[in-house]
Amino acid sequence: MRQDRGWGPTIVLCVAVLLAAVVVVVAKPLTAAAASTRARAHPHAAAIRAARKVAQVAPAVATSPNWSGYVVYAASVNDGSFNQVSASWTEPTVTCPHKNAWTLFWVGFDGWPASDRAVEQGGTSAQCTNGVPHYSAFYEMWPTMAVMPIFTVYPGDQIEASVVFSTDTQQFQITVTDSTPGHENVATEFEACPEGVTCERTSAEWVAESPAHFNTNKWFPLADYGTMDFTSATVTNAQGESGPISFPSQWEDSGIERVAGGTKALAKVSTLENSPLGSTFADTFQLRK
Repeated sequence: MRQDRGWGPTIVLCVAVLLAAVVVVVAKPLTAAAASTRARAHPHAAAIRAARKVAQVAPAVATSPNWSGYVVYAASVNDGSFNQVSASWTEPTVTCPHKNAWTLFWVGFDGWPASDRAVEQGGTSAQCTNGVPHYSAFYEMWPTMAVMPIFTVYPGDQIEASVVFSTDTQQFQITVTDSTPGHENVATEFEACPEGVTCERTSAEWVAESPAHFNTNKWFPLADYGTMDFTSATVTNAQGESGPISFPSQWEDSGIERVAGGTKALAKVSTLENSPLGSTFADTFQLRK
């Protein structure tokens, strides 16, 4: 989801209309519980990508009311766009500090800083329904659709997600893969940039997010995921240069921490690891007291 990311108090409210064309490859059906969760997700997860307006993303740590993770943005040495973003993670076991807590883990493009453009993303969802967590892979093209569950995942599953833009077809290929023995699954969605918005691809992100209730600036409580690691985080720019989050000669990076009231951290990120590769970081839920 797009977020009012970063540094100012301005909240941009966006109403999303469910609009999806799903192409699922080797996708298992959702369980009855997950299907029920999916039906309830749509009116909420149009989840206003409320994003704080960011004047400039500093190469340090930015703040957001509903995101934590990392963002890269194009340096002046290239044309300012990205064509691929990916990462892997182990689906964490979540607990529900509130009965409707919800956390999304995803990779994608755009939305930082906030603007009238799309956010193209795919990953996994851990959503609490009456205090019981339900897990699924999902994709979303904000602002024209809600969070779209595509198959069930389980805590401990090995997940890989990627978003690739094709200059030939002008489409985004959003792929989520579960490579866990016994739970193997993969789904690929092909989506064009929504009409009326621009898909500039000037930023790429690796994010843990709490979505917002439909047509409000009220975010769902964050499901407690403990500490999880984003690994093998890579990005490719329009010139074909590929590398990890930290690649100073081609792009700049910033950590993102989710805060409440502008000061209290609700989720924190580590420094980039696998130095000098910079392709791994930990994201940690912060218990509110």
